[in-house]
Amino acid sequence: MFEQHTLLAEREVHPANEVEALDGILQPLSVAPVAPENAGFQLPARVWQIMLSCYGIFFFAIFLATGGSTAARFAIVISVLYTAMYFGVARLGARQAGREETSPLDCGGKLPTWTGPMDRKAVFVQVLVVPATVSLFGIGILIIVLAVGPGA
Repeated sequence: MFEQHTLLAEREVHPANEVEALDGILQPLSVAPVAPENAGFQLPARVWQIMLSCYGIFFFAIFLATGGSTAARFAIVISVLYTAMYFGVARLGARQAGREETSPLDCGGKLPTWTGPMDRKAVFVQVLVVPATVSLFGIGILIIVLAVGPGA
């Protein structure tokens, strides 16, 4: 039962051979580790600015459309805080991986996606269609409220 373990003790270990074997594996302590590249979302900063502007327009239009209703404006402020948390937590999470690579769209190229490369126009339309529609919805509500008049 114990005879198999005695074979391990018979092997001689030379420290010089062990150091040579580990030489290619170990790195010097003075070299700082390099963070891997972070592809990230690869969307230009302009897309994020337009998206946040669209949501800002929506909330501002709804704020104006509610008139002087304190309860409605309180609900809008809570919604603005939730939206800020949503984008803020996403930004913090995305920044954990380090600095993102420059977007191929900023370099004149196309954005690689699962369904194939997309040019700048296609990316902007697909990413911004919902925020733009939401802002138009808020503006539409404001126009209706202004057209109907107060107290209607």
